[in-house]
Amino acid sequence: MELSQKQIITIGRLIDITYQKLEDLDYSKESLKQYRYSFKLFEEYAIKNDLEYYTRELALSFLEVYCSSLSKPDTDNYTFKARKRAVAKLDEMYQYNTVSSKKLFSRKEYIFEGCLKESIELYLLYQEKILSYARIKSIKLYLERFSAYIAAIPDVKMQTDLNIEHILGFIEKSSIYTHLTMYATITCVRKYIQFLEDNSILMKNLSRSIPRIPKKRDRSFVKAFTKEETTLLLNSITNDNSKERRDYAMILLAARVGLRSSDIVNLKFNNINWETNQISIKQQKTNSPATLPLLKDVGEAIINYIKNGRPNVANQHIFIRENPPYTQLNASSLYMIVDGYLKRAKIKIPAGKKHGPHALRHSLATLLLENKIPITTIKEILSHKSTQTTKIYLKVAQTQLLQCALEVPILNKNYTPCKEVADV
Repeated sequence: MELSQKQIITIGRLIDITYQKLEDLDYSKESLKQYRYSFKLFEEYAIKNDLEYYTRELALSFLEVYCSSLSKPDTDNYTFKARKRAVAKLDEMYQYNTVSSKKLFSRKEYIFEGCLKESIELYLLYQEKILSYARIKSIKLYLERFSAYIAAIPDVKMQTDLNIEHILGFIEKSSIYTHLTMYATITCVRKYIQFLEDNSILMKNLSRSIPRIPKKRDRSFVKAFTKEETTLLLNSITNDNSKERRDYAMILLAARVGLRSSDIVNLKFNNINWETNQISIKQQKTNSPATLPLLKDVGEAIINYIKNGRPNVANQHIFIRENPPYTQLNASSLYMIVDGYLKRAKIKIPAGKKHGPHALRHSLATLLLENKIPITTIKEILSHKSTQTTKIYLKVAQTQLLQCALEVPILNKNYTPCKEVADV
């Protein structure tokens, strides 16, 4: 069964279609269980209010009741996020007759509809020259949704018919998603509209009227493991089988070299120069080149995996699956790998604290700061574009910062400031 935007559908039927799509996309059993429970709560809420058909107003009302208040989009409450995620899937199926794969970057084809199709494809050709593959995939997702929404508006027959009310309508529809997704969607649409205006494809000055929302991503304090926790994590890996040899090498690359998980799983044999002991890559996130030192223990761990664990297949990626098909790993797999060894090492993770491979990258930066390595050097090691990004780690290196504190002099109790000082 396919849905159209104008179709009236019962809540039960919409849940069945959405859940089936999640199964088809190979969501994990645990994720499906969570979605099933949220869908059940949503259906019970509708029955309690004598409502049979899905509406967006019903979805928002449900979230208000079960998740305290939508006026707190930056809440860390797990229940809020789980329920909102589930309702977003229902709403996406209702609006667009599709559900985004959990592996968004694995989707091979995005379909752009209506009068915006040609200009979106032109915009993507322009962006592909300057953006990474991963960023292009996310842009395609947001513009796919945008084109589907605009194509369903009867009075927009050509892109010159587009006006700010249509764009605001799409933004309002997209508010069902998480705040960060909203931010990314609005930013993407604004840049696309600006491209149309800059190339005289769209003569109206619409981009200035598109609202801006704060990203609400707290970069002021990063999450990192302590030196002791990192040691415990690495020591929990036995290295007595092929899987653990692979995992140890990957985790070392994060903890010792500071590579991002996407760069680790995409590492190929030709990225390593064994003669100069260097790793040369094009970063997946930024699409910019980086050359990093291949430390002795890291190199030995990689060699140990290649010689004593890696399946003998022609795949050019160094780290691959243990069982057929012998394809490269996904970045999300590395998160699960780190999580598993954290539990084995009995490292307690506070609720809400980031604890994936990226936290190991933060730990390396903190360790370098505590050893008085200059910010500019750390910037090069972490391949940051700006030292402003690197400086956020200063707030983690508390020991080093405390050494910079100046002692406050004790004033004589009979001290009286001069008139000039007193008047300030």
